[in-house]
Amino acid sequence: MIIDESFQTTDVGEAEQIARRVYPRAELREPATGDFAYQHFTRGENGVNFTRFKINSRMDIAVDFHDVAAFGLRLAGRYAVESNRDQIDSSQPFLFTPGPGSSGSEELDVLMVNIDTEHLAKAAAARQGVDDARLVFGRHEAVSPVMRAHWMRTVNYAWNSVIQVSDVFHNDAIRAATFETVVTAALAAFPIDVAARARTFDFASSAAVRRAKAFIEDNADQALTVTQVAEAARMSVRALQLGFQRELGTTPMGHLRDVRLDAARAELRAADEDTRVADVARRWAFANLGRFAAQYRARFGENPGDTLRR
Repeated sequence: MIIDESFQTTDVGEAEQIARRVYPRAELREPATGDFAYQHFTRGENGVNFTRFKINSRMDIAVDFHDVAAFGLRLAGRYAVESNRDQIDSSQPFLFTPGPGSSGSEELDVLMVNIDTEHLAKAAAARQGVDDARLVFGRHEAVSPVMRAHWMRTVNYAWNSVIQVSDVFHNDAIRAATFETVVTAALAAFPIDVAARARTFDFASSAAVRRAKAFIEDNADQALTVTQVAEAARMSVRALQLGFQRELGTTPMGHLRDVRLDAARAELRAADEDTRVADVARRWAFANLGRFAAQYRARFGENPGDTLRR
């Protein structure tokens, strides 16, 4: 069902009832001081919605985020936030994890992306190749500056180009694709994992492993980290490691090492008399020559110098 609604009120009790349309267990704890005005704008569908709240005065709010993950972006005002008794830095995109949350605000303008945990779990299951997903939430901030920036770009596009443009929002194909992108970005940007799961082969997981392999092979001469590979594959590090183990019998970094060794061997075989083993090793991101030689022997049964002299 499509949600498309907007409200304004100057009554605190009515504001609480409106807030409960999004968070059924919301409670406006303290009476507002001075003039009070509340604005509420929501659009969404199928377990995903964008809601913008504006409250012009001081207000303390308690919410039990029951079966929902609420991703917040403070646009203006003061906003002191807690989620499951953890204090949250609201100057950056943040996550209210399922459970009790509270806030104290003044002149608040905040955008919330609310995703039902059931919807989020189904997306996580499909993404990680599992039959059934039980979500495990980590910290309340993004996993890295890069993923935080990606999340902000995704939310800004969805909000400014789709949600607020009525004709675009009511286009079924655009709305569905936008919400799918938002859910995928949320799973990638925040520390949300899957536990107690039953595995099954999944073409989405296989495709992600192929993306990771291609990224490794295209950038094998660079100083890659497993986090960079996971971001390129659009998977969590844990899911990527499990996918590589299941499909290739190795780890992402193990595959990277083998790609580099194969490339170094090919270069040594084609080398001229001026080529040095150390130069080839460095070219393929082996900083330690002794470790390179040991790994080379383990893979090919000979020293790199033996290959060079043939």
